[in-house]
Amino acid sequence: MPVQPKAHPDRAAATLAQLDAAAARRPAGPFAPPAAGAADARIDLKLLQWRVLAAMQRSAAARAHLAPFGIEQHPDLWAGTVQDGVARGFAVRLEEAIALADDGRPTEPTGATAAAPTAAEIAAGARVTTGKELRKRKDVLIASGGARARFTRKEGLLFVDRADAVHAKNCLAFEARADVGTLDGFAGRADERARLFSAQFLQPQRLVESPTGTELELAGRLGRGPIGWPCRLWLRGDPDHDALQLVLRLDHRLPGWRLRARFLGVPGDAIAHECTPVREVVQNDAGGFVAFTLVRAATELLVDDARVPTPAAACLGPIEHVFWLGGRSR
Repeated sequence: MPVQPKAHPDRAAATLAQLDAAAARRPAGPFAPPAAGAADARIDLKLLQWRVLAAMQRSAAARAHLAPFGIEQHPDLWAGTVQDGVARGFAVRLEEAIALADDGRPTEPTGATAAAPTAAEIAAGARVTTGKELRKRKDVLIASGGARARFTRKEGLLFVDRADAVHAKNCLAFEARADVGTLDGFAGRADERARLFSAQFLQPQRLVESPTGTELELAGRLGRGPIGWPCRLWLRGDPDHDALQLVLRLDHRLPGWRLRARFLGVPGDAIAHECTPVREVVQNDAGGFVAFTLVRAATELLVDDARVPTPAAACLGPIEHVFWLGGRSR
């Protein structure tokens, strides 16, 4: 009977400093690779990894800083299938590599303040609409140099990219499902279906229109009752760029759930996500959709035949995702 490969020794370590000691205590490989279902585990690490891979392309110092932790020697480290102490230490190492690449220079913001109008923009003709005046607007157009979107409370988010003949109505929804799996893979409850929420239930908060672009801010809660996620969404169009920017900020407080963004009617190659790949293409009778994991809050790790608690893997707290729509894509 063939012998099953053992888990990589990195799974047995409690902190990043213990990786070598963990390897010395375990027999030599081969070791079982991380399961494919770990692709969207520890989403906070996956977001950092996207940034650090870009940092390594432009900085020898960043590459040298991460050289002891190459993905070939430490596949579980990069997959996130490690204990909490190891994941915390690796996150610090990734942040240090990003800082080395940036060399103290300011980076371009992508979050809530990225498109806030400056005094110069306001003087140049920016218009800021909020409150009752914004609620009177039946729809809001956000246009880039190529793709455009229109938001209405009645029909949600309409995305149009004429260059690729895309016309997707109510194209953004959210899917929540209880997760009884481990860091190695999602497992939904057999007796529960996914809960779906449309972006049309978010409330317009602020609209900035200026010669340099348009930004619409939406806010609300995905879900009613005890199961829900406070959410803010910024949609931005710049006439000098073909793609629209979509920023999602969640306040995540629910261990044991997976939340995904569903893009309906938008081709997968028209969507870029500032994260290592956490997408799934789903086919169904309605034509299918592309789903991106926003958070998967599993809190157990399999180490050989043992289950190790990993409460920090729930990624509780604020978390932000940046997408680009259209322009194939950017």
